[in-house]
Amino acid sequence: MDLRRIRYFIVLSEELHFGRAAQRLNIAQPPLSQQIRVLEEELGARLFERSNRRVELTAAGKALLPEARALSAQAERTGEVARRAQRGELGELRIGFTGSAAFSEVIPQLIFEYRRRLPGVHLRLEELTTQQQLTAMLEHRMEVAFVRGTTRPELPPTLQATRLFEDALVAVLPARHPLAAQGGALSVGALKDEAFVMYPRESGTGVYDQIIALCQQAGFAPQLAQEARESPTIVGLVAAGIGVALVPASLRSINVNGVAYRPLREKAARSAMWLVLRAGVLTPQEAMIAELAREMGAG
Repeated sequence: MDLRRIRYFIVLSEELHFGRAAQRLNIAQPPLSQQIRVLEEELGARLFERSNRRVELTAAGKALLPEARALSAQAERTGEVARRAQRGELGELRIGFTGSAAFSEVIPQLIFEYRRRLPGVHLRLEELTTQQQLTAMLEHRMEVAFVRGTTRPELPPTLQATRLFEDALVAVLPARHPLAAQGGALSVGALKDEAFVMYPRESGTGVYDQIIALCQQAGFAPQLAQEARESPTIVGLVAAGIGVALVPASLRSINVNGVAYRPLREKAARSAMWLVLRAGVLTPQEAMIAELAREMGAG
């Protein structure tokens, strides 16, 4: 059934005058009359009683009118859904992030602003290691990744990385530790006799290798007390007295009793968060993430 003829039928039903209906539809009267006859032939029912003086709906026309209006409205909604999807206002965006990303100020703000601008796009968020995120992107199971590293991650040509922000590493100490009470920044070398709580190397957070390098530059290899994949777990283990830790400064927002955060003196004790997208032409949903990153000063 031609939706155009349905629209012609609705307008003629409202005007009950071929001349006025044709004027509303911005067509000539003869084509309108022809299209109504074709519709009646398709339906096998007479929809209008016509005379020189008036046009009236038949019983079939009256029965058809609410159904025609519903059909026309549904067609308009369907078209609007397609247009919104084309503009990137509908659909799904799959986003991965490392554990420390959620504790930063930038990424929650970015996600909040994205949802405000594109409320019709469902965001599917999943916490994964850096390597898991990159693998998912290469296998087209994810469109966006937030990964941490001291330098731009090595990526295949199909992916691109933009630095979102950089923050320092800080030392996490048990609150009663002698170093916790000292003022000022702490040298990594002051931790040479301490046991460390660390991310596993295979977690791919980018922080593990940095901690090893900082300790080696300070003249020692860190003694491992416990590994933990989740950032809050690391802080909790420090509070329990298991050891000390070096974590991104954004994790200071984890409010755990029994720990103290101390800045580090080393200039190299800094870590960046990177936004990873596909290289080349982005979908409208992906392009919005990139636009928000630029607005927040990413480079």
